Amino acid sequence: MDKIGNNYYKYDPKAPAPERGSLDMLSKEEKMDILVPKCSDLLTKRAEREVPENGKFRRIFVAFEIPETQNETLFSIEPDAKDFKDIRRMSIAVHRKNSDRIISNYMFKGTKEEVLNYLKDEKNYAEFKQTVNSLSNSVDEYYSSL
Repeated sequence: MDKIGNNYYKYDPKAPAPERGSLDMLSKEEKMDILVPKCSDLLTKRAEREVPENGKFRRIFVAFEIPETQNETLFSIEPDAKDFKDIRRMSIAVHRKNSDRIISNYMFKGTKEEVLNYLKDEKNYAEFKQTVNSLSNSVDEYYSSL
């Protein structure tokens, strides 16, 4: 995992890790089955340390390259624009690497504890994967029409 600045971590699936074998031989679906939970787990750990219970804070990200695409996804948590005192928002965004265009979906909003529980719940991983794939397809469609 690379740290870029103070609030952006990029998960590198090719980095050595004792609990994981090589991802090269896996299908895109199998890679996503590993990357989405890992990204969610890393965001949860960062949020536990860096997101306060109340008040404003800088948005935090965890990102990974979407297998077999030119796109990158970002899982993030930020304060709610209207109720930043207590409410946090979790979103998923996708962009083409080296571009400024980004497409995102808000996935959940609630207190810090509610957002953390949402991220930790394995039942939500399928929704995360579906959202990443859908947003990635939208980005691909946009760039194919240029």
